[in-house]
Amino acid sequence: MLVGLLLMWQILDECLVAQMLADVQAAIFDLDGTLLDRRRSFNRFVRDQWQRFADIQAVDREQYVQTLIELDRDGYAPRNELFTGMIAQFELPSGLAETLLNDYRARFPSACVLFPDAAQTLSSLRASGLKLGLITNGSVRMQSAKLECLALSPIFDAILVSDAEGISKPNRQIFHRALERLNADPAHAVFVGDHPDIDIAGARAAGMRAIWRRDPSVSRVVEADAIIEELGDLVTLLGPKQTWL
Repeated sequence: MLVGLLLMWQILDECLVAQMLADVQAAIFDLDGTLLDRRRSFNRFVRDQWQRFADIQAVDREQYVQTLIELDRDGYAPRNELFTGMIAQFELPSGLAETLLNDYRARFPSACVLFPDAAQTLSSLRASGLKLGLITNGSVRMQSAKLECLALSPIFDAILVSDAEGISKPNRQIFHRALERLNADPAHAVFVGDHPDIDIAGARAAGMRAIWRRDPSVSRVVEADAIIEELGDLVTLLGPKQTWL
């Protein structure tokens, strides 16, 4: 009986969310952690870097990888400090930090991979008639290189990189600027992101609805208009209205 009631409430909740999002005309996405599997990408890069530099092979590979993952903090740690901390910890030559940082800037974009359902989801949403935008925090050089390596740029109607815009998420101005370029009203637009504060709270403060791509590492309650486990779930939520009938 209880299982049946829970299932009924789940179905009802999904229907209410679908109805709430039925008038969405534009979808704007975050990049890292939402479309781009950054944790997997960074892991790939660090392992490859260890293999290519003999000077760091004095450190056990797994220890090197895990140390850099912790120092990286999912990309939120200052880039200039990423390798200096590791060099100090393992007492490696200080000049190596700049060499490894330059290597990161040059080679990380080519190590980046999308989540498996990202490309198909974006194509499906575009085919359904939605305008698509992207807002990403970071440097123009790095974020543009990622987009080029991932061949993502052509699918978006507007792309905003914080470095070029002079403002970053969660500042509501960058969300409004994206909406202006898409010629979309906040009430008829949705933002999809993985960070509870930078993406979700930021978009909602800008008057948009926000869909949280659940991050398993976040244990607290996240106030969002909808929560998805996989990007493919967006096709049901935002695709043609007949999919909800």
